[in-house]
Amino acid sequence: MSHITVQYKGKTYTCDTDRPLLSSLLSQGGFIPYSCQGGLCQACLCKVTQGSVPKESQHGLDKHLQDQGCFYPCLCKPNEDLSIEVATKENVVFEEKGISSFDTYTSMVIDKSWLNPNTLRLCLVRPEPLQYKAGQFINLTQSENNLTRSYSLASLPCENFMELHIKRVVNGKMSNWLCDTLQLGDNITISGPSGDCYYQQDHATQDLILGGVGTGLAPLYGILRDAIESNHQGHIYLFHASLNAEGLYYQDEIKEIVGDVTNFTYIPCVLHGDAPDNGKQGAIDQIIIDSLGDCTGKRAYLCGDDAVVQSMKERLLQNGLTNDDILADAFTFINEGDQNTQANDS
Repeated sequence: MSHITVQYKGKTYTCDTDRPLLSSLLSQGGFIPYSCQGGLCQACLCKVTQGSVPKESQHGLDKHLQDQGCFYPCLCKPNEDLSIEVATKENVVFEEKGISSFDTYTSMVIDKSWLNPNTLRLCLVRPEPLQYKAGQFINLTQSENNLTRSYSLASLPCENFMELHIKRVVNGKMSNWLCDTLQLGDNITISGPSGDCYYQQDHATQDLILGGVGTGLAPLYGILRDAIESNHQGHIYLFHASLNAEGLYYQDEIKEIVGDVTNFTYIPCVLHGDAPDNGKQGAIDQIIIDSLGDCTGKRAYLCGDDAVVQSMKERLLQNGLTNDDILADAFTFINEGDQNTQANDS
């Protein structure tokens, strides 16, 4: 095992070359905001000011960011001495392309309610300058413990609040703090939005497949309503899955939309037990194909647990879709158990 040195915030850290830089710094008290630790959420984006980083640590970044030395420390196994700093709007030029997670705001909690026994609906005031697209995600920060996690937006950009669906995770530091400690009227630091998994009006005539598991419904609920508000012409199919019927939520609200919108079909899915009315039992990826058959010409938005999102994606690729037809918001888990939403796994 070899070591290199990293200069960060005026201190020198000794880091292993076979360990992600983010992990090495955190273990030595060098804090960098982070969430997914997988190069998806953009929360830990840094800039190298001396030395060079492996190309793998810039995976998924636009070229103009790579050219400025931006990289993800969660993906970086450094092979030479470095000086780095957190990427901000002051030291990096960002283009308008969905990456605006460096805008930070203070918001207030205006509603907390339970959607099912393990899923919290959290509503925050939308700061007036913050603009987003339905389906994108924002980062929430618990300042006391330097925790930052990403959650998808279920609300519409025209609304004056932001709606998030929080899954309570056993031993999840952030999710349990949001569920139990954060109270109505409390302030919380947010940043964003980020993500490319949102409704695109230039595909208004395509049939849409919305496939989500658990709180993967959050971005899809926003995308669905945004498409309807935009007078989408193609048919919209929403498949929402859970382990059992108790894990499903918003069924009444979605059924109201079914009654009002002729080009919309809703299919709740359960892996175990009896399915609800008009629902189906089984794996969601198989249910989608059994329901739709050949999907050529359609467009898919896939959200939820990473493994299930990948299964849906692979099945759709086998049945007529291309990578360009699929946008995804895959959820990952970090080692203390909290769920995070990451964007555009397409």
